[in-house]
Amino acid sequence: MSYFPTNEDEISLIKFIAKYQYLNVNDAKYFFNSSRYYRNRIKNLINKNFLRKIKWILVLGRSGIQYVKLLNFEYNKLNKNQEYRERLLRLSNIAAFYHNCKTVDFIPSFAIKDKRVFTTTGRRFIGIFNINGFEYLAYQILKEHDSKYIKSVIYDIQKEMKYKNIIILIDDINRINLNDFAFGLNRILVIEDNEINREKLKYLHSIRWKAIIDKCYKGAYLSEYSFCEYTNNKDKFINMFYFIDTEKIIRLKYFIRENSTKKADIICSTELERRLRKEMPDANYCVVDLKQYIDKERKYYVTSQP
Repeated sequence: MSYFPTNEDEISLIKFIAKYQYLNVNDAKYFFNSSRYYRNRIKNLINKNFLRKIKWILVLGRSGIQYVKLLNFEYNKLNKNQEYRERLLRLSNIAAFYHNCKTVDFIPSFAIKDKRVFTTTGRRFIGIFNINGFEYLAYQILKEHDSKYIKSVIYDIQKEMKYKNIIILIDDINRINLNDFAFGLNRILVIEDNEINREKLKYLHSIRWKAIIDKCYKGAYLSEYSFCEYTNNKDKFINMFYFIDTEKIIRLKYFIRENSTKKADIICSTELERRLRKEMPDANYCVVDLKQYIDKERKYYVTSQP
């Protein structure tokens, strides 16, 4: 047993690869507190045959397989199908990024228990983001995905019955028409997939919006209307955007079109303002540095979304 790893970071990495089968060697940095020497740690695990390196990909070695079986860790036998391997690498990339995150839990598609619902219909989803207890069905649109694939994602969301919150990770938002991604659900967040936005996603439910409202407006309260989140029931109809939310955009566009004498107010960051103005040029914009209002220490007790 003394031959087996005792370092928690190394054990965590081995358990992760046992579950996901494949991991890009560059994603291994997410498992170690010190990224400076993590390659030496991996090299040591490879030398002891706990891991194998196939070009730039890490898989379990013979000792690693024996180790996870002995300790009864979750283990999926290596699937060598090229297409499926690429999918697993994309899933492990996302899961590795959020591996030590306290606010985001990524559940890959292959781990969802009710497989009868998801696998028999050829679903395009990649998994579920559980963010502070709120679940988002997740999709990914990559540069290699053509317009036919994008249409299949649209169709997939259209027939979704269980989840009312959706996250779409996309390499370039300009590739899609935002109006095509609104179906009367609660939220559809279209997020350009990069490390900055993945980091922002950790704090999706940690923004002190009420503090922003109190600073920017007087006498505004939570709204009962579907087209805005705060209002003074007079001339202020306020929405907050942390990411692009296509459902919210469609509701706001309808409100603006049907109420020509009234204007919608939007609170957002500088980078979002430029994009939102293309969709809603007639709205009033209140640009805020949202990073100043992130409560990273906020505690949540919600376990699931009603």
